[in-house]
Amino acid sequence: MLRHDTVRHAFASIDGDLVAGDKNVFLVGGGRAPLRLVSPLVLEQVRKAFAEPAGWPEVRAAFGRRPLAILRGPAGSGKTTAALRLLLGCSVDRTYHLDRTTDLGALAARLEADAEEGPGEPVGYLVDQPEDRATLDGPLVRALDGALHRAGARLVLTVDQESGLVDPELLGHVIDLPDPPEPAAIVRRHLDWRLGEAVATLLLSRRGVAELINEQLAADGACRAAAELAAALADAAEATASGAPDLDLVREKLARRGEEDFEIWVENLDDPFLRCYAVALAVLNGLPQEDVAAAARGLYRRLGVEDYAVLATADGHLPRVREPYQVPRRRRLARLRAQAVPVRLYSPHGRVPAEGLRFKDPGYPRRLIQHAWTEFPLHSVLLDWLDELVENPSEHVRTHAGVALGVLADRSFQYLLDHKLFGWAGAPEAVRRTAVAHALKVCVQNPELRGRVRNLAAGWLAEASNPLRQATAARVYAVSLGGGEPLVAIDALARLCVVDEDLDIAFAVGDSLSDILTEDGRLAAVVLGRLHTALADHRARYAVLLAFMSVNEQFVVETETLAEAAVMPNWPGLLVQADREPALRAPFVALWRAALNEAHPVHRAVAEVVLQLWARLTEVDPPLREVFVRLVGALADGDRRTATILRRQAVDWSGPHSITPFNRTTAAVTAELDRQESAR
Repeated sequence: MLRHDTVRHAFASIDGDLVAGDKNVFLVGGGRAPLRLVSPLVLEQVRKAFAEPAGWPEVRAAFGRRPLAILRGPAGSGKTTAALRLLLGCSVDRTYHLDRTTDLGALAARLEADAEEGPGEPVGYLVDQPEDRATLDGPLVRALDGALHRAGARLVLTVDQESGLVDPELLGHVIDLPDPPEPAAIVRRHLDWRLGEAVATLLLSRRGVAELINEQLAADGACRAAAELAAALADAAEATASGAPDLDLVREKLARRGEEDFEIWVENLDDPFLRCYAVALAVLNGLPQEDVAAAARGLYRRLGVEDYAVLATADGHLPRVREPYQVPRRRRLARLRAQAVPVRLYSPHGRVPAEGLRFKDPGYPRRLIQHAWTEFPLHSVLLDWLDELVENPSEHVRTHAGVALGVLADRSFQYLLDHKLFGWAGAPEAVRRTAVAHALKVCVQNPELRGRVRNLAAGWLAEASNPLRQATAARVYAVSLGGGEPLVAIDALARLCVVDEDLDIAFAVGDSLSDILTEDGRLAAVVLGRLHTALADHRARYAVLLAFMSVNEQFVVETETLAEAAVMPNWPGLLVQADREPALRAPFVALWRAALNEAHPVHRAVAEVVLQLWARLTEVDPPLREVFVRLVGALADGDRRTATILRRQAVDWSGPHSITPFNRTTAAVTAELDRQESAR
């Protein structure tokens, strides 16, 4: 489903490290913690700018003998970078940086479990300075070694020279890292990578650069410091048209290292439009470049910066203004530490290829959004801009904007609640109410805010005098809370159906049930059972049937996951599941019969629209047509009134007023109805 796919994409692209596949948690310090993929930005730097120390071939040869290696060296010798380079050299598919408190015994057990599931893609793990080296003994190392071998994985532990390993058996796994190259050689290697050899040579020959390098490396000769010095020089050179860096600025910025690297980078984005582009990319990370560019222009306009208005001075001089062709995309992406990537975005008609833009470091989007919020007095500007994005025609953009609001609310919950979320919860526009749910989904991940979100949802659900807030509660229960408590969400949605004939609530319930089923299709029996039971309550009947039709229209399965040779990229999800699972058939048929025979014209009209939608799909997809005809047979079996309604519908699909007749579907449905009638 489009909405579900966009939500997953938005959370993966904005709100941190989504790890695909099954290897997503490990025991850390007695609890569960997510794996963290090593940033592609870091891996690119290691692959292209690593300066090999003397004796590196011997290190690589030693590393190739066993899946577990303990890389030992003095502080500042580049152990982490060397470990990543070794893992890259053995062609692992993914590299994870585990917390230093990782329970290595639990890691061995997990690897054994992975090995039993069959061979997978080669994976590399890195643990820097394991916290409890006292437990790192012979039996544990043997267990890890065997588990890694069977799982096809590699593990590198880095320890200092004076680590004091407790078991002599470990020495067979120890690789002593040779002395690193001279720091100046590391600087040169990184400059060659960033700027190219010719430009790097010119930079190093500029006045004062050699003195700056000697000055900085004399104060700190560690490998990391040399790499950071090269990055600062390259950034400063790229920031000027002449390529001559402002050395005083470089000195100032080199005073802040480590955690401040991000701040150094973002403050170098001195062009107002480039800053706007960076914020837009943070919010829409991974979406097509056209969406990012449009959002950047929108934010730029809101900041009151005129692109092309030129006011001549008294002497007639025309000041220079920014032109749209001044900075090509490749240079802009380089400044933003971003890249263009092929993406396949979900749509109702199948996945659509596009060229997306994303930061190389997956942690940048959240940090940049929070940086723009906390460092500059632009709160109203940013909120109005996100308000504009929430109304965007693209559901992908709307979803990302809602998640970005959640990133802000995670920091400033009460402010966002007072100034946006509470008002949007009662908004007549469904897109705003859904944005509230996406924002609160981020907040739910914060243990300190989870209770507040539950209380909000419960309060809005009970607010009988404000149906729009009740509709928002439906979205919050499914989108924000449903992932961890789906049965609670389904129960709340079923109870909400008793509200008298409110379209907003009915369709909000349908949207929410569709989200829950897309997240876990195994809950179809629960959803259909609750809806079928609720039909007995006359107060709930109106909303139940509309919600059921909404789920039929929205919930789909991608046919690439099915065994049938399908033509269409998506098939109706409830139709397919009810056809395959006998337990679902009775409530599914009962709900369809109720909708088709309901006296209220809204139900009949919506049911006929959904049937026509399915008939259109089946016209060009023979395997789906067989499933659809079986549904028609089940609905008409023993129910003459429903059979008459279905026959009339089939005639309309290929009648004289039909612009695109569904002749094959009409013939198949009519034949099934004729067969049943002749059998009576």
